[in-house]
Amino acid sequence: MNCDKVLYFFEKINEIPRGSGNEKAVSDYLVEFAKERCLWVHQDKANNVIIKKKGSKGYEDHEPVVIQGHMDMVCEKNPDVKHDFEKDPIKVIYDGDYIHADGTTLGADDGIAVAMAMALLDDENAVHPPVEVVITTDEEVGMLGAANLDATLIEGRKLLNIDSEEEGIFTVGCAGGVKTESEIPVELVKPDHDKFARIIVTDLEGGHSGIDIDKERANANKIIARVLDRVISTEKAQICSVNGGAKDNAIPRYAEAVVCCGDMGSLEATVNIVKGEIRAEYALTDGNIEIKTEEVEICDNVFSTDSAKRLLTAILLMPNGVESVNLELNMPESSNNIGVVKMNGNSVSLICAVRSSVITRKAYIKNQIEKLTEICGGTEKSHGDYPAWEYRAESPLRDLFVDVYRECYKSEPKVETVHAGLECGLIAEKIPDMDMISFGPNLLDIHTPKERASISSIERVWNFLCSVLEKM
Repeated sequence: MNCDKVLYFFEKINEIPRGSGNEKAVSDYLVEFAKERCLWVHQDKANNVIIKKKGSKGYEDHEPVVIQGHMDMVCEKNPDVKHDFEKDPIKVIYDGDYIHADGTTLGADDGIAVAMAMALLDDENAVHPPVEVVITTDEEVGMLGAANLDATLIEGRKLLNIDSEEEGIFTVGCAGGVKTESEIPVELVKPDHDKFARIIVTDLEGGHSGIDIDKERANANKIIARVLDRVISTEKAQICSVNGGAKDNAIPRYAEAVVCCGDMGSLEATVNIVKGEIRAEYALTDGNIEIKTEEVEICDNVFSTDSAKRLLTAILLMPNGVESVNLELNMPESSNNIGVVKMNGNSVSLICAVRSSVITRKAYIKNQIEKLTEICGGTEKSHGDYPAWEYRAESPLRDLFVDVYRECYKSEPKVETVHAGLECGLIAEKIPDMDMISFGPNLLDIHTPKERASISSIERVWNFLCSVLEKM
């Protein structure tokens, strides 16, 4: 079967803004979709949606299967793109075998799961056991929807999570995580100089803070801190403001700061020296890094010397990247991503995504951040703590997927755990006997404006899903 219906429903949900925290409209759309087809539907206070469809002829008495994904998306765009994620639809552009957006994230993570579920619910000729579609909210900001899900409404004990990004890889375990926010107070004083410049760090690769964290890509927030530290020490510059990144779970591609200086030419020369050093360091991962300066209007206030020192100490010493490796699986075990640096009046927020498959390691990194924040005169809080999804030694669902894959593809799939977070860990806490697996089509550069999805892969995975359901 072709995937025309999947792409149709993907375009439909992309007409509705659905960034994390802004999912009410798309949640209501799913409810109306179910009611129009006379399907059982439940929408909770968190805007999670559960839709149930009876089994097809001959499958009515089979065990129900749960199909699960999330409706929210990461909202990232290129700096020069005018797009309001609260109001504007995501334009789906067809380009050969790929679909992508126009300078923004596409939302295939995890809109493709929603579209596949809708296509299945809409197809009266599909062969399948009773289906329970569970579409959650706020996955990208701490899996808040899954945390508030009423598991008593779910009857099935086999769950298909369509939230993986590489065809032929079945995910059977994932890291847990927690979001931290460090608030560093800053004292504002009058500037010592009469020249003001914006320093911009841009054109980094970025990426998913779980999947791409081991690729040694540059973090724009770390780089802007290095540049500021250099211009303060050599040019006696003073910081007026600093901001970088957009999402804690995306490796930041852009950061900027406004500084006060005595000599624009000397400042620019120092920035260029730092740019050369950093480009050399990241030549293999971020070869297009750009760091530039531009003169701006006068700022009324700058950070005091002590405030600037404490803030830069916090950013420069904050854990970032892979912190520990699982030697048995040869993959990241623990990591941290300084995703957002945000100016808030008389303070600066540092927002991080901590991940680990080991609960004590996760607690240790969080404690490091808390202690560092305290030393730098700030306060730290956390939210969105979610558990790891532990690997099961025995899984009939996994065995079925492998068998069907061999039959469909005439090759062996990979079965692995992943450093990214999935809602399966929270669902396993609520339903301990749930047998789960995660899969999906080829999605590239998710959580960045370069995000794209392979149409042929979507079609193959759609047909694979239909084959699995027919075997269940």
